[in-house]
Amino acid sequence: MLNELGTRLKEARIAKGYSLEDLQDVTKIQKRYLAGIEEGNYSMMPGQFYVRAFIKQYAEAVGLNADELLEQHKSEMPETSKEQVSPSMAAPVQSRRQSISRSSSSRINEKMPMVIVALFIVLILFVMWLFYYMATRDDAPGEEAVNDDGLQYEAPGDESAPAGGEEAEEEPAEEDAGEEEPTEPETSMTVSGTDGQTTTFAWTGPAERELVINVSGRSWVAVTDNSQADLTPPREMQAGESASIDLTGQSYVRVRLGATPNVELTLNGEPIEYQQNLTTQNIVIEFTDAQ
Repeated sequence: MLNELGTRLKEARIAKGYSLEDLQDVTKIQKRYLAGIEEGNYSMMPGQFYVRAFIKQYAEAVGLNADELLEQHKSEMPETSKEQVSPSMAAPVQSRRQSISRSSSSRINEKMPMVIVALFIVLILFVMWLFYYMATRDDAPGEEAVNDDGLQYEAPGDESAPAGGEEAEEEPAEEDAGEEEPTEPETSMTVSGTDGQTTTFAWTGPAERELVINVSGRSWVAVTDNSQADLTPPREMQAGESASIDLTGQSYVRVRLGATPNVELTLNGEPIEYQQNLTTQNIVIEFTDAQ
């Protein structure tokens, strides 16, 4: 049913000689919306906001005063206080890329505390493993260690006995029946050679032998026989300590020193002179009983 406003607009259009198609080309308003205005059917409009705008464009296109026409027929206009803005006029929607970017940033921010906690736990585990590794490394046999003075030493049994360490056959000293009191056999010690950290001595003397170790500063000391059995427990001796080792019946002895300058060795009261200026040394002595 035509209302008065729609009737006036339609009469003005016909008076101009416009068809709805012509008016559509002039106003760029779709034909169905123009027909709806003429019929007073505003419910088909994309939104109540467009009703007044389309009517104003229609009126201007057919030569009518749009403001005056709207004022005269304002009672026929739909309520605009609760108008909904058309989706085409709504605020621009964030692009997909912006939404993804903000969503990713939000997820990263949420997970950041968990990542930090995980890294902290990994760091603690690494430190614990490092301490355990260092402790087991220090206690492992056959590896070099470092004492508190920064001097390197090796645990006993790290090197095989050098050549020339075979047992010398012990021959009982012949007793001189013509002497009431036997004389003490002469003692001699010569250097057989050096090989790396090892110095080998050849010792000839009485069958009763005693090695004395005096320490003026901390040093690792290990004493073994030709089968690498310990003649004294290997340990780190402290300044002022001393140890006596009975070598009677031994044909070979090996002394491992971690800080040679801190150790003095004497054999049957005679000092053993070091042939190499090394901090860590092996002193090997091969014994032969004097005839």
